[in-house]
Amino acid sequence: MAGDPPPSPGAEAGSRLVGVLGHAQAQAAVVRALGRGQLHHALVLVGPRGVGKATFARGLGCALLCPQRPGLGCGACPTCQRVLAGNHPDVDWLVPDGKAGLISVDAARACHVRQTHAPYEGRAYLVVVDPADALGEAAGNALLKTIEEPRPGVHFALLTTNLQGVLPTILSRSLPVRLGRLDDDIVRGIVHARAADAPPERHDMAVLLAEGSAGVALELASDPSLARSLELVKQAITAVRAGPPAIFGGDNHPLWQAWAVATAPSEAVPEDSPAEAEPEVPGAKKKKTSKKAAKAGDDGDKPASKKDAPALQRAAVRRLVELWILHVREQLRGRPGLPGLPPPSAVAPGTLVAAITALQRLGARVERMGNVRLMLEQGLLEQSALLSGT
Repeated sequence: MAGDPPPSPGAEAGSRLVGVLGHAQAQAAVVRALGRGQLHHALVLVGPRGVGKATFARGLGCALLCPQRPGLGCGACPTCQRVLAGNHPDVDWLVPDGKAGLISVDAARACHVRQTHAPYEGRAYLVVVDPADALGEAAGNALLKTIEEPRPGVHFALLTTNLQGVLPTILSRSLPVRLGRLDDDIVRGIVHARAADAPPERHDMAVLLAEGSAGVALELASDPSLARSLELVKQAITAVRAGPPAIFGGDNHPLWQAWAVATAPSEAVPEDSPAEAEPEVPGAKKKKTSKKAAKAGDDGDKPASKKDAPALQRAAVRRLVELWILHVREQLRGRPGLPGLPPPSAVAPGTLVAAITALQRLGARVERMGNVRLMLEQGLLEQSALLSGT
């Protein structure tokens, strides 16, 4: 699934880069620098996953290359269309292709050779490194000379969620451009437009959970497991309010029936510590799926089995904790909480804060312990004691 939302076709109003929504301050700074001919040759676009860093890089490519609206891009001319589609020779995407998700030294060296002959068609050449923290020391050194002394018209856009992950030698020669979280209205508009097949009631939930990340919201809106997770949270809250008899009600109790559904093996096994999804990059080579993986499923994921139960259970508790904390935080803000979950309890704000802290402890404990259900029972007992004041 995509980490950054894809760009909208066509030019944006005013001085916006093509396809870029939000990030007004960052856009204005880049557009001003382009207009003055003073754009720094190496920009580090830093921000949370899914807020549009790849989209911003594509918009920058249009601004650099568009013959119709230089410095902004029009989004409609053949040049802009090729940039947005990822097949323009003057926009080069450098993405992980080596072991451990790193950019290989060979790929970095090949990029260095290409830029010595660039630009090819336009007046500029843009290298997008996505993500920049996938540059190991050897690959980074292969690009360092290029970034230190670029040819005229050669620009770099290095994408990252964490500046500390970028090699200091490269970071010291670059200009950070911070992209913050998007407004909920922007995220909601993107979800409504691009996840139209998802149930409408899931849209608002996805926006709340995404916390300003359009890419994450799109993933959540299309995630069929979200409904099962919400049912588990609903039953957990109900059981906490009923006390120990409900928490230890046995497998036929609605709580543990919802648990069985939420932790049932599906087509693929969730990893214990899932990494961030890689952004979908136009023109990037897709990883090959081995014959062995192909037998496991069309997407190369390993079929779930009984051995995978702890991983499935930890994933279910992670999602339960995430949803429950968000529900309580909404209550602290004076809102009704997440759709479909029990309304707020008549307790003091301090109790709600303590409930969040206890849920965070549950999330941390469950990653280290083997008996996930036992940890969940203990966490629910702690929540029940907080509500009852015992």
